[in-house]
Amino acid sequence: MAVQPNLAEKPHVIVIGGGFAGTTAAVRLTEQGCRVTLIEARSRLGGRVQSLSDTFTGETIDNGQHLMMGCYEAALRLLDTLGTTHLLRRQKTLRVWFAEPPSTPIFTTQTLNTQHSTLNTFFSLDASLLPGKLGMALGMMRLQGLSWEEKWCLVRFAARLQLNLVQADRKTAQALLREEKQSERVITRLWEPIILATLNTSVAESSATLFAAVMRLAFFGGAEASQMLLATTGLDEVLSTAEAWLEKRGSRFMTGLVSEILVENSLVCGVRLKNGEEFRADAVVSAVPAHSLLKLLPDAMRSTPDFMNFSEFSTSPILSVYLWFDQEFVEQDFIALLGTTVQWVFNRRKICVAETSLVERFPSHLSLTISAAQSLTAASQQEIIDVCLADLRAVFPKARTATLLHARVIREKNATPLFTPTNGGNRPNAQTALQGLFLAGDWTNTGLPATIESAARSGEIAATQVWASLK
Repeated sequence: MAVQPNLAEKPHVIVIGGGFAGTTAAVRLTEQGCRVTLIEARSRLGGRVQSLSDTFTGETIDNGQHLMMGCYEAALRLLDTLGTTHLLRRQKTLRVWFAEPPSTPIFTTQTLNTQHSTLNTFFSLDASLLPGKLGMALGMMRLQGLSWEEKWCLVRFAARLQLNLVQADRKTAQALLREEKQSERVITRLWEPIILATLNTSVAESSATLFAAVMRLAFFGGAEASQMLLATTGLDEVLSTAEAWLEKRGSRFMTGLVSEILVENSLVCGVRLKNGEEFRADAVVSAVPAHSLLKLLPDAMRSTPDFMNFSEFSTSPILSVYLWFDQEFVEQDFIALLGTTVQWVFNRRKICVAETSLVERFPSHLSLTISAAQSLTAASQQEIIDVCLADLRAVFPKARTATLLHARVIREKNATPLFTPTNGGNRPNAQTALQGLFLAGDWTNTGLPATIESAARSGEIAATQVWASLK
């Protein structure tokens, strides 16, 4: 490709890490007029959002089942820029299904027509009956099995959140929900699945501030904001066009392992790779996790007040379990399970595009998610599979006659930062005390939990601040 005449005149920025945060930063900096070198340790962009091929089935799976929402403005802006939004399937209106074993009937029930004649509990939060926020309010009011007092408290809490009347600072989500008169039944059967899915933390530990931010932005942000979006391919495919996009505009993506951020006279001036290569730059954006960043800083910098607390960020694990069966038994695209170890079930046969021959060999393909999975991280693969099978058979009677053909367990021990009421205030801003070094990543101060949107938002924030520093 011919070199652009003015390419050498553009400020050069290095971005370390090719996840959503780093890719967003690289794209936005390129748009603003920078020449960007995006360095990623792997050969594909995606970071913690990775897709891989299961060797037994030949099917593409993700390192974890990721779900996006219509309120993911920064992430969707990135995909619009890259031209990959069509790879996501968007709900017309929010509808989330819930189910639990039949031991404790709640909400609305339906009898499944099976040989076991088991009464199972299924219900949904359906916001499709009225437009906008009215649809969400009506959906809450239509949840069967709740008393009028519980419904009133639920809607009142939603209204108080939208009007910023809720005091969430330095509280757990559990404490906030109890203050807002949410019954234990509503907490465990409605709020807890949402908190686990978005914050990857238990209700008792999670930050009420982040929980409130999620609810305002997503579930109470209007019809489009609350729509769920799921990738019909491996999720990292949505970033697959970024390399060509960058190169066309004078930037580039390269595979390499950064070993050190170079600092001269208290000014960041570039990076050194593990193979010894050095690249000079006018600014560096680190879009890697906190513990990875610390390893890249000079020894003298790690112990300074600006960086030393980065080592204190704890993480929370997620287990993703992929199961292939000889028959379908889950009707929904995705469904939350209550009172079980498994929290969410995604039906990849309904969500993802698959070849006919693959579906014939493996009629059912489910992705199961267990968030905040500390109790299972040391369990064997078979133990985890057995737990998942027991949960599925308890909730879906037809699963009892289905034959498991293949299983794959993926453990993400450091899946997301663990944000609590006490450590949430320690999240750093994009601009650091070290001149020329900027931060991006879902662990930085975005006001959101560690989600794809938080990562993309951090990339936009970092790009804006880098460009301002270079002008």
